[in-house]
Amino acid sequence: MRRERLFSEIEGLVAGLRTIRHDLHRHPELGFAEHRTQSVVRAELERLGYRPRPSAETGLIADLHDDRPPLLAFRADLDALPIQEDLPLPYRSIHDGRAHKCGHDGHTTILLGVAAVLARMKDEIPGNIRLLFQPAEEGVRGGGARVMVEEGALVGVKEVYGLHNWPAFPEGEVRVTAGPIMAAIHRFDIVLRGKGGHGSQPQLCRDPIVAGAQLVTALQTLVSRELSHQGGAVVSVGSFQAGTTDNIIPETARLKGTIRSFEPEITARILERFRAVCRGVAEAMGVQADVDLHAGYPVLVNDPGCAQAVREVAERVVGPGRVGGAGLPIAASEDFAYFSAAVPGAYFFLGAGQPGEETPMCHHPNFDFNDRLIPLGMEMFLGLVADRLPALQARGDGP
Repeated sequence: MRRERLFSEIEGLVAGLRTIRHDLHRHPELGFAEHRTQSVVRAELERLGYRPRPSAETGLIADLHDDRPPLLAFRADLDALPIQEDLPLPYRSIHDGRAHKCGHDGHTTILLGVAAVLARMKDEIPGNIRLLFQPAEEGVRGGGARVMVEEGALVGVKEVYGLHNWPAFPEGEVRVTAGPIMAAIHRFDIVLRGKGGHGSQPQLCRDPIVAGAQLVTALQTLVSRELSHQGGAVVSVGSFQAGTTDNIIPETARLKGTIRSFEPEITARILERFRAVCRGVAEAMGVQADVDLHAGYPVLVNDPGCAQAVREVAERVVGPGRVGGAGLPIAASEDFAYFSAAVPGAYFFLGAGQPGEETPMCHHPNFDFNDRLIPLGMEMFLGLVADRLPALQARGDGP
């Protein structure tokens, strides 16, 4: 199983893979509703000779060798976002309010390309490689990765790898680091209950809008005044809803947002102080604060050995000068954390930023996956096959 042989198959597949990616982009589906996406991926895998089986409702698992225990697993996410697409793309979304604005259509396409190369070389690859097409990465019902792990998707797997495009890093660069690479997330929903009335008589009211404004400001001190200069958390209020017109002080105001952190001690301190600040501001302003905090994805932690394996592959694929850990960890969250908590694994980023211009970030309405990353993503996964499969077999983990 020579690396050059693996890579030689890529170029002839790229045009067809772009067509698949554009088709997936035109038909985006939200988490645990990726029925058409699942059908497209299943058909392509079956065409290649795989026998995929469903997992986590709308996901799929495919093994290169069904009769052997899996050694390596690669993951791609399937779901889109509830965002309107207005870009004048020839393959723009046909569904109002749904669009692939994070690049999961590209990630799925990359893994289908890897599946195609592996299928062509099946007889030359003695070990089993498991392909995980995961639904619902974008936070629906706790994430599809958690469900796949609970259903046994990683039983027997020794190492798992995943990737994500990232426009904040220059195109063609690979970023990876050992340890925490993406944050844990808590979502908060605060309802401030005051006393409404006429806008001309605030002295007879308990204004939840003013209380909410005070609370937004006070919450910013959770990082700037509760943590050291090293930080380690991000608190963001993403929604502030109150009132219906200009001359009525409303009864309630509602704030929603996220708390992101990387270390258990910091998480515990921030959550404790968050509750205390909410109580204190509410009491000072004469309103009631109903606070709901919901734990989301845990910290995504890269195994040091797996992260080093990614780095070594990347240095050969893109060159040592284009590989590093600058800009990491990032405060976004990812349910690949459940995979890397179950078995050793690594998550890495493919730079997608264009030189001389501001490339729209993931989740931006003007984002679109960069098709030039398809062969790069394939080379990374296939490089891991060339490096890690023999290593795992040499230590007695495979046939």
